[in-house]
Amino acid sequence: MREEPIEIDWIWLDDGDEEWRAARCLYAYLAPRTREILYIGKAWGTTVRERWSRGAKPEFWDDLERERGIYWPATLAGLVHPPGNLRLTQELLCDSESLLIQQVGPWGNIQSRTSRIPRPGMTLRCRGDWPHSKKLYRDL
Repeated sequence: MREEPIEIDWIWLDDGDEEWRAARCLYAYLAPRTREILYIGKAWGTTVRERWSRGAKPEFWDDLERERGIYWPATLAGLVHPPGNLRLTQELLCDSESLLIQQVGPWGNIQSRTSRIPRPGMTLRCRGDWPHSKKLYRDL
């Protein structure tokens, strides 16, 4: 029997949006014109805005500018809603992030693309502004 999906509501962020202050969530950087998902990350003890800073991942930002010519990626916040009595823990957020990275394969994510600790039966449903054609992700 499969678990109910973890719902992730993705919200396109503009300057001043309150979701920049969100923590305990996922976030994604996109190429502004093509909406290609460039990077998926998590904000647990920090906010989406704090993760967006150059100091958080200087190598990523340098590569993004040098290799892709992107200086201001679009940003999405992914608000995570576990089903039923399941509680959002740091481990659950990490597992959700790594499943999306493995199945979407964003350009800027190195870890979790080829190997990760599985959580059999875990299902994610991406809603809202999620730009990828696939919306449902299952960990087998």
